[in-house]
Amino acid sequence: MRKFWVYYIGLLVGYGTIVAWYVWKGNFFGVDASFSGTLIDPHTFMTNDQIHRAEMMSRLGTWYFFVQPFLMIGVLIGLFRFSTGLRTLIEKWFRSPFLQFPAYVLFFSLALTLIFVPLQYAFHLFSRTYGVSKESTAMWITDLIKSFWLEWLGTAFVFGIIYILLRKVRKRAWLWMWIITIPLTLFATFLQPVVIDPLFHTFQPLQNGELKQNILQLANQAHIPANDVYQVNMSERTGGINAYVNGIGSNARIVLWDTTLEKLRTDEILTIMAHEMGHYVEKHIYWGLAFGLISSLVVIGGGFWLFTWAIGKWGSRFEMRGRGDFAAYPMLLVIITVLSFVSSPIQNGFSRILEHRADVYAMQLTHDGDAAIRAFQKIAKESLAPVTEPTLVQWFTGSHPTIEERMVYFRTYSSSIGD
Repeated sequence: MRKFWVYYIGLLVGYGTIVAWYVWKGNFFGVDASFSGTLIDPHTFMTNDQIHRAEMMSRLGTWYFFVQPFLMIGVLIGLFRFSTGLRTLIEKWFRSPFLQFPAYVLFFSLALTLIFVPLQYAFHLFSRTYGVSKESTAMWITDLIKSFWLEWLGTAFVFGIIYILLRKVRKRAWLWMWIITIPLTLFATFLQPVVIDPLFHTFQPLQNGELKQNILQLANQAHIPANDVYQVNMSERTGGINAYVNGIGSNARIVLWDTTLEKLRTDEILTIMAHEMGHYVEKHIYWGLAFGLISSLVVIGGGFWLFTWAIGKWGSRFEMRGRGDFAAYPMLLVIITVLSFVSSPIQNGFSRILEHRADVYAMQLTHDGDAAIRAFQKIAKESLAPVTEPTLVQWFTGSHPTIEERMVYFRTYSSSIGD
């Protein structure tokens, strides 16, 4: 193992250096030369300091995105021996197999969290220094604790079922795993707006009565049976601007950040809301769920094969008793980390298609490309977001088209209806 760690650390340092060179070199965020001096050029609506801070945060975030999975893999491999020792202790403490895995996940997750907390906190401090985050340390710690317990509950339940299947089902266990994810995914999506989100944020019906009527009138034009719009208190956490739609069925919600209400004009807010209504009208939540479930079938099938192979090849070296041994949990996490990273361009590519479709719908509903451009100028300025990203970065991290691409579309639309 000593030789492995020498190679691993050397490769990680080399890879991290190459990524750093890539993200910090040259004009990483330059818009197309043809847009220089136009409304799409960030120098026309952002100060040099804002552009600098946006670019620095994006460079750091990009570097972390590409390096973190490989750092995580190394940490997980380093915890293989800890995992088997923890399993032995848990089996002594608890006789019931229904208590053993939740207890194991609790202590293993705690160890993993403590390892990464310093790095996460450093990123939090960096975000505050550059003005992206307004979140206090106390609030950050509170959110960390809430997230830990939610993740423990979900992991103990979902992976507990997976390990029961691995132990009891000999044939096509991967298929049963996938079948079980369907109701679990739907249930989690249904609960998120009314159970999970309120644990972190305060929601209330939109307080601006005139704006609410304008939005509901727009919803009526879109044939959306909306009775309410929600606002969420985000100003204590960030100066950024955002709105979103989530949930399914009767729990579906359209939500505006309070920062959006403070910093955008009514016509700009309406273009943002029309975009969110586009997601609703075109049933993007359901398309996203369907795509996620189909892709998860491939990931679960491939992951199951890789996990079985890895256990057969290296499991005995680390005293793992087979694929049904929950001490192999970190090995399973290694495979999940790899597959998540590799599949991110596909997931994001699909997401960008839906986001562009929502932009198209917003223009068809409001016919106001100029307001949309102004809105995205303010989004870039207030959220400290670069107007564009390199193609490789956009493939892996871009769940939305770049702000440049979106403003180009809005400008083209405005020109087309003006002719």
